[in-house]
Amino acid sequence: ALAAVVRPGDIVLDVGAGCGILSLLAARAGARKVYAVERAPIAHTAQALVDRNGVGDVVRVLAADVADVRLPERADVIVSEWLGTIGVDENLLWPVLVARDRFLGAGGTMIPARVEAWMAPVFLAMRPEIQWFHDRPWDLDLAPLAEGSVPELLWDRRRIRAQDLLAGPARLWSTDVGAVPREAARLPHRARLAFQASRAGQVNGLAAWFVAELAPGVTLTNAPGADDTHWGQLLLPLDRALSLEAGESLDVHLTCLPAAEECSHLAWSVRAKGGPWEHHDTRIASRVPAPAGANGSPRPTKE
Repeated sequence: ALAAVVRPGDIVLDVGAGCGILSLLAARAGARKVYAVERAPIAHTAQALVDRNGVGDVVRVLAADVADVRLPERADVIVSEWLGTIGVDENLLWPVLVARDRFLGAGGTMIPARVEAWMAPVFLAMRPEIQWFHDRPWDLDLAPLAEGSVPELLWDRRRIRAQDLLAGPARLWSTDVGAVPREAARLPHRARLAFQASRAGQVNGLAAWFVAELAPGVTLTNAPGADDTHWGQLLLPLDRALSLEAGESLDVHLTCLPAAEECSHLAWSVRAKGGPWEHHDTRIASRVPAPAGANGSPRPTKE
């Protein structure tokens, strides 16, 4: 994407530069100056890499917060790797938009340019320790003990294949990085989706991923069936498998709530065939089944 966008003589700002790899690539692409802004101690590593690669005359490492740093000129290109597994879930978009509003010149380019989040219902073999609690060991009902393990599945990076999906994917939301208001980065992202099973089968989770347009003709995705990435896919588990026939409905409500930096909470509700809702919320460590609203709809999310 940098090779496609950066023109000789451009000014590039790398927000949250980390160890500086994107800054090095921007220099290679022909940038006249690259400002690598990183407030964490890894900025020292970035400086070491800049020195070892002989681009100190082009790349300037600034160990500072992008909200406080001062630059002597505006940027033609702002690049930042702020993506979580579904794009916004690492809650790092805010500083990128701060940098955009402070430093992007007229007609400038953001990398990534647009990020979409997608979801589909899936069936995956349940982790054995969770299934065990549901199997009535010693003829005891131990299902509530499985609840504490459910959030752990959010970080269980298993490979989800296209054939694991029981319905076609639906878009959760889209973020136009060049145009979205800065304030939107601190607001919840919400989606209400209605799926129809494309075949008979079971659903025991919701898979979610991103599709990022980095630059014209350059796309990065962690979708099922795409090339492997370190992100994997996000898996939102259900209490137990739901059986659906072809054409039957599955309704999903999802909320992604910004929390601390690099962290968001997730709340999701699911119902099959118009039945009762099942609720999950990562803010609740120990959960008991909660009643639906008076009309059978999901409970409102407190923020």
